[in-house]
Amino acid sequence: MALTELTSSHFRGFLRRDEEWPEDSEPWTPWTYKAGCDIENRKRPPPEEIPGDVFDRQRVIPDFDQGLIERQVCLVLGAGGIGQNVALTLARLGVQKIILVDNDIYVASNLTRQCLGNKGDVGKRKVDVAKAGLEASHNLRSAVVAVHCDAVLEWDRVVDLARQSTVVFNAIDVGVMWDFCVNSLCKELEIPLCAGQSFGWKFMTELYTGKVDEVCAFCYDSVSSTFGTNEKAITRQGGILERLGPSSLNKEVVRDFLKNDRQFRCHDGPVLAEVVDLALQSVGGQLRPESAEVLKFLQALQQETVKKLLPGKVSTMKTVGFIPQPKHAETRFVGSWVCPCLSCAVTMVSQWTGLLTAPAVEEGAPEAVMPQNITFNLDTGMTGEEQLSNLVVEDGGYELGSLGIPLDRAERRFCRDAARDSCGVCAAAAANRAEARLFAGAARTVKLATNAGEVQRLPAAWSMGDASSSLARGKAPNSEALVVPAMPARDWLPGGGDAGASAWPAELGTLPLLKVPESSTLAKSPSALWGYASGIRSALVPLRAKWYRLKGCGNRTEGFPVEKVGNKGEWSLRGSCFQHTAWTELRMTQLVSRVLETAGFDCANRPLGLYLYQPDPESGAWPHPEVERCCVVFETLGNARLGDHLIGGILALLPHLFEPDLAELKRCILRGRDFDPSDPELLETADVVSCGMATADVLAQLGSAGAAPARQLPKAEELENVPIFLRHLWDHLRVKKVDMSLLLWLAWRLGWECGLTLRTLHEAQISWGTYSDSMGIHCNAHINNFVVKAMDAGNDTFLAALDFDMAFTRENVLPEALQANSLLSDFDAILNFEATMGMKMVLAGSDFASTGVANAKTSESHRVLEVALRDTMVTAYAAALEGQSDAHPPQAELREASYDIIKLALCLTTHVEG
Repeated sequence: MALTELTSSHFRGFLRRDEEWPEDSEPWTPWTYKAGCDIENRKRPPPEEIPGDVFDRQRVIPDFDQGLIERQVCLVLGAGGIGQNVALTLARLGVQKIILVDNDIYVASNLTRQCLGNKGDVGKRKVDVAKAGLEASHNLRSAVVAVHCDAVLEWDRVVDLARQSTVVFNAIDVGVMWDFCVNSLCKELEIPLCAGQSFGWKFMTELYTGKVDEVCAFCYDSVSSTFGTNEKAITRQGGILERLGPSSLNKEVVRDFLKNDRQFRCHDGPVLAEVVDLALQSVGGQLRPESAEVLKFLQALQQETVKKLLPGKVSTMKTVGFIPQPKHAETRFVGSWVCPCLSCAVTMVSQWTGLLTAPAVEEGAPEAVMPQNITFNLDTGMTGEEQLSNLVVEDGGYELGSLGIPLDRAERRFCRDAARDSCGVCAAAAANRAEARLFAGAARTVKLATNAGEVQRLPAAWSMGDASSSLARGKAPNSEALVVPAMPARDWLPGGGDAGASAWPAELGTLPLLKVPESSTLAKSPSALWGYASGIRSALVPLRAKWYRLKGCGNRTEGFPVEKVGNKGEWSLRGSCFQHTAWTELRMTQLVSRVLETAGFDCANRPLGLYLYQPDPESGAWPHPEVERCCVVFETLGNARLGDHLIGGILALLPHLFEPDLAELKRCILRGRDFDPSDPELLETADVVSCGMATADVLAQLGSAGAAPARQLPKAEELENVPIFLRHLWDHLRVKKVDMSLLLWLAWRLGWECGLTLRTLHEAQISWGTYSDSMGIHCNAHINNFVVKAMDAGNDTFLAALDFDMAFTRENVLPEALQANSLLSDFDAILNFEATMGMKMVLAGSDFASTGVANAKTSESHRVLEVALRDTMVTAYAAALEGQSDAHPPQAELREASYDIIKLALCLTTHVEG
């Protein structure tokens, strides 16, 4: 390959991690070929499928990030004239995967514009024809998946495929409501949407980013015409009223009309029955053939249908066959040929590629924008003067519009325009994201960029290390006495195979990611990801409505500093996991997940694998080569912790919920403890527990006696700790009534779930992770190692356990490593310590036993309420741990109502680093 000036400049493409390129190799040298991230400068160009670098001409284009292209998974809905050409273009680009979806058969008239087939393919399924055509002639590196299905009736398959994808190309034409479904799904998953259509001489493309705060396809457009919700559509000759007929209509007749009428053609089923029933309620249960009543019914039908398809709901639908699918003119009557189809497809891919690889703009420079719509008439053509008038460079983008479109910037639309306040799709997406961030404990944003190293998948098999290597661990062999964790157990080691490749999102599974300063050059790379801080050393990354935990991806944005942490001169590596703790956490999380599942509980993390960081060749060698830096990667249910976020939030919430008149509640506590109800002194729960006395089930004592009058919660703007993005949620919930019995029922359930989780682990002979070393006693069995789940996440429980990097089993414990501390002298002593000193004392509010829990306090005026809550949690915990009956079992209505309290509490603690 001939070198050019451009090949020595900085590119951000990706080169295979297994293609090592020695520094002294010739003719290539690290400074003459940088077709990759600068951290990969000593990697060879990709393997030669044919002589030369296939993607060289793309790599050398300024700001064309070939590496980012190669990480894209593209869902192409429709394998017709536009869809096949989109797939062809994507294959030539070199994307990671192309998923083709269609339900049609290849016919002779397709041959002129569906470029992946030939005469011998007539009669075959279109997706099979497209896949074969790609792989025979056009595919350079992409995996191609063909899915033959009815996307409308098998919507759940489309949802599953979209969750695997980084972009959706919509080339299916079944009406406005289908477009609404796809737009809503992309908005929920926050992935770009490209849509296109062509007929005759004309084509039009649309591009939307999918971001919550940016415009969507229905910010300007309405679905009302599909439902005929205007007087003219109802009353005109041959209109809806005439087609309905003269008699009164019950729900069966209305459903039959919606199934067969040319404007609707809905598929019958339970969802259609539900929306029809709800719409009929607006007109008294039966539809009379009067224009005003039909209009009211159709408006209600539109409203109920749209509700089912908003972000947060649309992904739960098995089918969207209940949507109107009006009959439109077939291609035979409007005409189509190869040029508009091919032009449309290429323009769609070009718009998306420009959006994907556009570099971050320099501070003060005009923002780079892409047009939201491109419309072009091939028969009209353009003179040179007209091209200049339509090529708008000063706006940072370009638009090939139909001739005569005014160039006023205010009248043109761009894909990164702000979402409109009146758009229901964008409002629903914003509400979903706000609530998701609430349960992810996500307030402080971080930026993650690629780093040198390897991605190691979850192994399919495991083995145990030998005892001598585990016993020898503790201090790294260097002059600074670097301390590393040394659990009293044999290590878990990967035993071979690959169990986690398919579960990795493309954005996370190519190169290790590391938190970097937002002002850095790396943070401005198009391949950098936004995430949210989780404590100091971890981050959560949202991708397609799922959350991924990167545990050990840097000490804030400092990388991996070595700091003095002990009073004996000990030093410790901050911000990362260690290889032995990383493998331990992956294996133990697997084991714990299986154990908890049998008891109806969730593990908060699903293991994917780990990152193994390598020194950056440009910044010098890592000064401690004997210590490998790792980051464990999981799919996770959330990050809001039971201790710091939920209990801390409830304690902050109490003064806003109830008046300080708590005398009756105090008597309930004393009775439950078998104390004199008139006793003026009320001991703290932690003092009662440490003295071995009984705590109270305050809910059982409360009975029908009121404990304290409720207060009206203040508005969000009056509270310092409610962030702006949660104010709407707070103000929506503040008007709901919270009574004392509901709060105590929630406290009981939280304590019960803590106790039953620990009991389940101990019965399976698993320690959450308790041992002593030179730094003191470490105990992972505490309330901050539970996350609070969203209401629809996993099983019908409130909590899910996590953080098993120090966990071990009776099978792999090393008795000779337990001699240093008499409290933890054997495995049974460890389990006893976790049950009493670890979990129980932290639930009680003890600072002595706190392990990473802030133990927030409520105001002195509401101290009695805090004691009531902690007593109830501890009593429930002890009952579950001992196998007693559940005094206050789960109830669906109370669970749903409890989430009002949970959300209010979490609104007050997003600033807490969990």
